[in-house]
Amino acid sequence: MIKVERIAKPSILVDQADNWRNNYQQAITGSNNNPRNKTAQNNKKKAEKKYNHKDIKAALKQMFNGKCAYCESQVLHIDFGDIEHFRPKVIFSELCFEWENLLLACGRCNSKENKGDQFPDAQTGGPLVNPVEEEPGDFFDFIFDAKTGTANVIPKGTRGITTEMVLGLNRPDLVKQRSDRVRTIAYCALKARDGDLQARHILEQQCQKESEYAAFARAIADRVGISY
Repeated sequence: MIKVERIAKPSILVDQADNWRNNYQQAITGSNNNPRNKTAQNNKKKAEKKYNHKDIKAALKQMFNGKCAYCESQVLHIDFGDIEHFRPKVIFSELCFEWENLLLACGRCNSKENKGDQFPDAQTGGPLVNPVEEEPGDFFDFIFDAKTGTANVIPKGTRGITTEMVLGLNRPDLVKQRSDRVRTIAYCALKARDGDLQARHILEQQCQKESEYAAFARAIADRVGISY
């Protein structure tokens, strides 16, 4: 997870967010008042899905460079990516169309098995770390263990622990995929430290925001004294 700067709000949200929000709130009221009425339920779903606009998705893909906001895995070559509500719309319906509440996530981090509709409060170890509003490095260390060959997210405090657990940032399949990539980065870092200019160039590239698992690349570069 790295800090990401939010880009300008898509024009579709500038023009339509207020209308969509009002219609959604009305549809929620209608759905709650008529829980067995299929039309009321369908109206709610239709009003809610307005956030899933192609221009919003395109802006989020640009903003996050096609990576999951949470695990930093490249998404778009295997999936469409999820428009993720940082504060879940089920709990915070008024934020369903708020640009500041929208992220791009992979289907695993955003699944029911992980974040889904969870949003722990301060009494239960939250809130979750927001990579747009906060510096993830304040809450996590990104450690490559050369002995085991694994790249792990190590929490630094209660919110870090909660975020890692809720998002599954060390789930086994993710650790395996991430470690395969980070081992190469670590090798380049050692070569760069010894003066290999090509390895240094590769390491510097891997530290850029566009690169998968840049948080680990940056941590490794710092440890070997390579600026990026």
